[in-house]
Amino acid sequence: MLNDLDLVRRCAYEGDGQAWETFAGKYSPVIWSSVQKTFRAHFFPCRQEDVEDVFNSVFLALIESDFNKLRQYRGENSCSLQTWLAVVTIRMTIDYMRKDRRHLQVEPLQEGGDILENIPSRGRSPHDALEDKQTRTILVQALSGLPPGDRLIYRLLCERGVSPEQTAKILDISVATIYSRKNRIIGKLKKIISDVQENGTSNV
Repeated sequence: MLNDLDLVRRCAYEGDGQAWETFAGKYSPVIWSSVQKTFRAHFFPCRQEDVEDVFNSVFLALIESDFNKLRQYRGENSCSLQTWLAVVTIRMTIDYMRKDRRHLQVEPLQEGGDILENIPSRGRSPHDALEDKQTRTILVQALSGLPPGDRLIYRLLCERGVSPEQTAKILDISVATIYSRKNRIIGKLKKIISDVQENGTSNV
């Protein structure tokens, strides 16, 4: 089993995709839990999308600029990678609460419209782009039904406006794979949304 420094080295310096999968699988629960605990500690009235926003922002911060943030981990003073990630997450969660973003107002979804067609492709959160509460709730459920890796790709492409080419570079996979996974992700979202609408499982 890789120690903390070896895992960071393989992810951030060697571009080892398997090491990154190990990192994401091992530390996703740590980051998620740290976000939730920080919100609770500050009595912040967060929603699931707030937790997801910070969770994905932490991962994005770690891998941006050729893993510049992750490269900052040195393991000094016997600090474990888990502890370091928790500190990074807590700081980013506090920054998020300080900004206390407000949802932007847009035209409500027209009756009978396709939810995904109303999601801007660049720079806007789908949650900000949907005024209708029930529609937004369904979309939240759909996004939460995706694996963490798919959610990260969706956030990069559709929220952050990162190009497929840059996304491929960030995640160390081919551009063709990005396009393939994007199409598969959209298909999954549509199916989840359709299932929720048909079965009436959305709780508003």
